[in-house]
Amino acid sequence: MKLVRSVILVTAVIALMLLGAKLVAAQSQPQQYGGGGGGGMIRGTVLGFNMYDQLEPITWASVYATGGHHTFVAYSSSGGFYQMFVPAGLYNVTVTQPGYVTYSNSVAVSDGSTNSINFVLEQSHLPVPEFQPNVTFIVMVLTLAGVLLIRRRSTKRSR
Repeated sequence: MKLVRSVILVTAVIALMLLGAKLVAAQSQPQQYGGGGGGGMIRGTVLGFNMYDQLEPITWASVYATGGHHTFVAYSSSGGFYQMFVPAGLYNVTVTQPGYVTYSNSVAVSDGSTNSINFVLEQSHLPVPEFQPNVTFIVMVLTLAGVLLIRRRSTKRSR
């Protein structure tokens, strides 16, 4: 009977943690475009000021192009370069990177066009989180498992 209660308790705690971490509901993901119906290129560089006020390329900055109901994503390379192929249309291009201010710019993409949008980011001076939300969830689960293991061992010793 105690085992059943423990299983129900653990299941309820994990379900609550999943709901709190928003892992139960499906998350929307940025789309990729294969270029089957025409479109154009959006490309450029992402640069930022470091702590010495020197301009340098930013690696792994997320660049989103949102137009209508579609969002496309690219990530900057080690030289700060990014590129993405998107269908023709009007897009709001946004670049984000932890520790920097988010910037946006609009661009009209036509079939066969190449549009260059360069970004120069300024530091936000906000602390960068050490753990991503998914890592926090894993730490919570491991902590719960550790507590249950310690409780089980202390129960066996007291018998």
